[in-house]
Amino acid sequence: MIDLMATNPTIGRWQLAFELKRLRGGKTRDSVARGIEVAPTSITRWEDPAQTLPRLRDLKALLSYYEVAEGDAQRLLDLYAQAKKRGWWQTYGVEKRYGTYIGLEAAATRIETFESELVPGLFQTEDYARAVTAKTAPHTTAEEIEANVKVRLERQRTWHESQPETWAILAEPAIRHYVGGAAVMRDQLERLVELSYEPHVDVQVIPFSAGGHAALERGSFVLLHLDDIFVVYTEGVASNLFQDRPEDLESHRKILDKLRADAISPEQSRVLIQAAARDME
Repeated sequence: MIDLMATNPTIGRWQLAFELKRLRGGKTRDSVARGIEVAPTSITRWEDPAQTLPRLRDLKALLSYYEVAEGDAQRLLDLYAQAKKRGWWQTYGVEKRYGTYIGLEAAATRIETFESELVPGLFQTEDYARAVTAKTAPHTTAEEIEANVKVRLERQRTWHESQPETWAILAEPAIRHYVGGAAVMRDQLERLVELSYEPHVDVQVIPFSAGGHAALERGSFVLLHLDDIFVVYTEGVASNLFQDRPEDLESHRKILDKLRADAISPEQSRVLIQAAARDME
């Protein structure tokens, strides 16, 4: 079996960014930038795993400036080499932050997600995924839509192979919208029911009768647990964000606990999803 942690460029990029931030410690970005003769914004970008990697010569200059021991420096250079590899998703020309998400998702051991309006991407049928892309990105070409769908299906293939523990909480609108029409949505709900029986999958629905939920003002988000990385991913109209500060992680963990309390049980949720599918016949 392929070692995803060793071959996944996103993991190398994430770990390298973390190490560079740790090495800077209490030094200001401006002082480090002056020390190696680059712009302060370069230091900011290099410490953000969703942005750009330093050039090799700049990385070596940083390691020298931080007086990193030879063995540790080689380990970071190895991470750099890993981060420079191409992920499979890059052949589809996906946006950089989406590519970062795909890489983290592929190596996750546990995925916890909340969706307010849509079925999560890992659970989507091909027709549903196509309809979502066409509706949410109306100026996308047919070729771009198909590329988007292929990426989503490849994500699902990786997920099926690795089988991380996956807990999805959906607000009821996600199972009531006629995305792609009644037939497409019915097939999607039947897929959701099938997946809910998988031993590594839990699906819960927050029904309309709950009168709201703890994430009404936040929208959808995903908690990704890796061996040594814990990240919150949120999608917005203007940007997609990765958060790994302890306070952000704890805040979203608490919200997720409240969402679980707002939701009905997995067994009751399955019954509700089946009823929604029948309503679309």
